[in-house]
Amino acid sequence: MKDNPFLQFMADQVRLTGLLIKYFYLHVRYLYLLIRYCLLKIEGAALIEAVEIWYSIKSMSKENRIIFAACIAVSIYGLALVTLIRL
Repeated sequence: MKDNPFLQFMADQVRLTGLLIKYFYLHVRYLYLLIRYCLLKIEGAALIEAVEIWYSIKSMSKENRIIFAACIAVSIYGLALVTLIRL
């Protein structure tokens, strides 16, 4: 194989192509892991906010909880109506 320069050239090209494919794969994998890391941080922040909201709701009086639940329900129904209108 070392005697034939064409075969040596083709082997080098195949090796180079394999290395380029691995290089691009590693970059795609890096971006994937970076996105997952950011999503994990966002989920953690959302969980902390949910716990804070839960304890603030728990500390409300019964009347205030009912008013809060009504406000949330009206906003959810409003979003559902807007979504249905846009479809």
